[in-house]
Amino acid sequence: MPKFKMHAREFKTMRDPNRKPDGHIKHICYLEAATIPQELRAWSGTNPRDQKMTTDVAKSIIDSLEENDDFHELNRGLLFSVESVHYDNRTELLTIELTNNDIHGNIDGGHTLRAIFDAQTAKKNLNARYVFAEFFVGILSPVELAAARNTSVQVDLKSQEELKKSFDVLKRILAPLPFEPRIAYHMNQHYDEEVQIIDVREIITILNMFNQNLYPVMGQQGLSGDGQPIQSYTGKEVSLKRFLNQGKESREQVLENMRPIIEDIFQLWETVEREFPQKVKNGKHQYGVKKYAKYNKGEIVGRSLFYQSDLIYLVPKGILYPVTGAFRALISIDGATGKYTWKKDPLDVWNILGDRLAAIVWDEKEENPEYLGKSRNLWSNLFKEVLLYTLV
Repeated sequence: MPKFKMHAREFKTMRDPNRKPDGHIKHICYLEAATIPQELRAWSGTNPRDQKMTTDVAKSIIDSLEENDDFHELNRGLLFSVESVHYDNRTELLTIELTNNDIHGNIDGGHTLRAIFDAQTAKKNLNARYVFAEFFVGILSPVELAAARNTSVQVDLKSQEELKKSFDVLKRILAPLPFEPRIAYHMNQHYDEEVQIIDVREIITILNMFNQNLYPVMGQQGLSGDGQPIQSYTGKEVSLKRFLNQGKESREQVLENMRPIIEDIFQLWETVEREFPQKVKNGKHQYGVKKYAKYNKGEIVGRSLFYQSDLIYLVPKGILYPVTGAFRALISIDGATGKYTWKKDPLDVWNILGDRLAAIVWDEKEENPEYLGKSRNLWSNLFKEVLLYTLV
C-alpha cells in the first residue's frame, strides 16, 4: 500500500464531534513544501478539475510561494482524503497511506500543490516554505467535500459528475474512436496540450438528439418544431442535466442500446461538416459568400471537430446541429433487444438528400447561424425531409 513521508509541524488531530467514535478524523498541520513527494501527483483523481497554471489566481499562488515567507498563512492550503495518518512528534515526520484512487488523494488546493511540485522540479528555493494541510480519514466519497471546498472558482457540473463516475460507460463506448483522448470530462482537462479540446457536453448533446427516450421519432407533435431537439444546440448545460436526469441505470442502458450507431453519428457529423459547402454549391449557390464560411482563397481555415480534417470552409454549429439531428428519423429500435439500428444507412441518405437539405438551410436566407440553430421551422423541415425518405 503506497505510503508517503514528509516533514510537518504543528500537527493536530480533530475528531468529528457529531459522530464519535466512528466519525471522520481530520488531521491538520503545516507541511514543509520542499518535502512533499512528487509521487502524490498520481493521486489527483479526486480533484474535480485539472490545474490551469496560466490564470491570474494560479500566477498569484506561484508568486506568493516564491516570494513570501508567510505563504502558509496567506494560502488556503491543501486537502487530502487518505487511508491513514501517522505522525512522529520526535522527528516531525508525517506518514500518510493511500489505497484507493477513487477515494484517496488531493481534493482541494490542486493549483497550490502543482505550484509546489513545479517549484521543486525547477529547483527553486523552498527553504522555510510551509503550506497548511488537512488530511481526512474515513471519507467514503470525495464528491460532496470536493464540491463544497472548490468554491474560489466554481466547480462545474460535468466535473462533479466525473467524480461520480457518471461518464464511465460513455468512455468505454467512445474508447475505440480516435477523438476520445481529446474529450474533456472535467474542468481544465487537456488545457496545456496543443489539441482541439472537445467538451464532453458536446458529445452528450449530439447523442441526446438520437436518444429515443428524450426525442422519440414516433409521436411527434404533428412533426412540428416543438418536438425537435433544439435544446441540444441552445443549451449544453441543460442538455447535460437532461441526460443525467434520466437516472444512472436508465441512461447507461440507453447508451449501451445506442452503441451500434454511435460511431456512425459522429461519422455523419464529420461528413456534413466537410461536405455541406459542396452541397450548397450543387444548388448553384456560393457558400463562401457567407461571413460564417471564413473562406480565404482556398486556404485551410480550420479543422473538423472530431476527425481533424482540413477545411477550406467552416460550417457553424447552428447548421451542423439541425442537419445532423434530422437523421434521427432513420432510427429503428429492435423490439426484442432494445438495440438501435438504422432504417437506412445515414451516409447513403446524406449522399442522396444532402443537396436538398442544404437547399432548405440556404432558403432560410439567414446570415446569423445562431438564428438557424434556434429555428423550430428549420429543424422541423429538415427532419420531415429525412423522415419522408424513410417511407419511400
